[in-house]
Amino acid sequence: MVKSWVFDIFNYPYGADPEAFDPAKAQELYDWHFDSWLKLEELGYDGLFFSEHHFTAYNVSPSPNLLVAALAKRTSRMRLGVMGNIIPFHNPRRLAEEIAMLDYLTDGRLEVGLGRGVDEQEFVKEGVSMPTTRGYFQEGIELMHKAWRQPVFSHHGEHFNYDGVTIWPRPLQQPNPPVWLLTLSPSTIELCGTQGYKCTSAFQTVEKTKEAFDLYRRAADKAGHKPGADDFGLMRNVFVADTDKEAREIAEPALEVLFGLFRDAAIFKDLDNLPAGYEFYSSFFRPFVGTGHTDWNALIEAGIMCVGSPSTVRDQLLSQARALQCGNFFSWNSFGHLTPEQTIGSYELYAKEVMPALHELDLD
Repeated sequence: MVKSWVFDIFNYPYGADPEAFDPAKAQELYDWHFDSWLKLEELGYDGLFFSEHHFTAYNVSPSPNLLVAALAKRTSRMRLGVMGNIIPFHNPRRLAEEIAMLDYLTDGRLEVGLGRGVDEQEFVKEGVSMPTTRGYFQEGIELMHKAWRQPVFSHHGEHFNYDGVTIWPRPLQQPNPPVWLLTLSPSTIELCGTQGYKCTSAFQTVEKTKEAFDLYRRAADKAGHKPGADDFGLMRNVFVADTDKEAREIAEPALEVLFGLFRDAAIFKDLDNLPAGYEFYSSFFRPFVGTGHTDWNALIEAGIMCVGSPSTVRDQLLSQARALQCGNFFSWNSFGHLTPEQTIGSYELYAKEVMPALHELDLD
C-alpha cells in the first residue's frame, strides 16, 4: 500500500510586500484552507502535514502545531503532523512536551517531522548561526527522545542541561509517535537511517532520490534496522485536472508564483560560499536560481512536478513508487494563486482516480 498525504505550505498569494498585507484577505485564506483540510478527511486521504517557516509570504503557518490542534477534534481518521518542526528555532524540551500534548489531542493520530532547517533568511533574521545548527539539531533530537521515553531523565550537552526532570504528559503513542526527519544532505540521511527514523525527500529527481534512499538503507542496515516501503516519503508538487492541457495551463503560472516566493525565502544569496555544514545545498538550490523561463517539460520528465490528467499523474506516481520502493507520497496541491475551487477540484480528482491505485500497490 502506498499512502497519500497532503503537504500544505500555504502561501500568501496577494503580494510579498509587508506594507500591502491585507488582514481580510489573510482571514479568507485561512478559512478556505481550513475547509479544504476537512474535505481531505471526507475524501479518504491518509494524512495531512503542515510546515514551519517564518518571516515571509512563502508560508503563513509559522506555528503549524496550532493547525494540528485546531483540526484534531474536527477530524477522526486521518493522521496529522508537521513536516517539520525546525529544532534550532525551539527549546527541544518544550517542543517534546507540546508534541506529547498534541498526541492526546489527535487521539494518537500524530506524526512528528523534525528538521535542522535550511532557509538562510530565516536564520539570519532570527539571529541563529547556521554552522551551529547541526549540533543543536542532533542534541535536540536526543533530548526529545529522552523526554518522551524516560519517566525521569537527565541530559548534559553543549546546549542543554537537565537533572532529574520529567515532562507531563508523555506521549499517548508509546514510546513516541512516528518520527520523520527532513533529509536532503547526506549527513542527515545517514543519521536518519542509523537511528531508524522515517526518511523524506523533496525537489529531487527520481535518480537523485533513489541515491538518497539507498544511502538511508545502507546506514539502516549497518545499524541493524530493516526499513520497508512505509519508512520512505516523497513530496511532489501535484495538480490534477480533467486533461493534461488544462492542468498545465492552471498549475504552471501558480507554480511560478510559488517559485518566486521560494527564491526569496529559501535560497542562499551566495551559493558559492555556504555556511559550514550546508555545502551540499549549493548543488541542490542552483537549479532554482534565476528568473528566466522555467522548463516545465524538464521538471515533469524528471518527476519533480506531477501535473496532468488523473491518468497521467497516476502513472507518474505509480512509476516513482515502484522505482523508489516508497510507501508515502506527500502531494503539495495548493500553491501560488490557485483558487479554492481549483485546489479542491484537484484534491477530488486525485482521491477518486489516483489514490485507489496507490493504495492497491503492494511494495513489500
